[in-house]
Amino acid sequence: MIKVNGKLLEWRPNITFADIYRQIGYTLKNPRVIVRINGEAVAKTERSGFIIPDESDIEVINTLCGG
Repeated sequence: MIKVNGKLLEWRPNITFADIYRQIGYTLKNPRVIVRINGEAVAKTERSGFIIPDESDIEVINTLCGG
């Protein structure tokens, strides 16, 4: 299992951030977000191929605000 923004999701081998984005409802190809895994920031350039380890605690923080 992994935790994304406090919600438990099933982990599977080779799961990436793109998979996580879809699971949590992001529809943009490149959402403007800050991503932390186990407290460490993951650079935007590293995210597309980054494999999520099992039992990770992931924070996805949206940086766009509407008004």
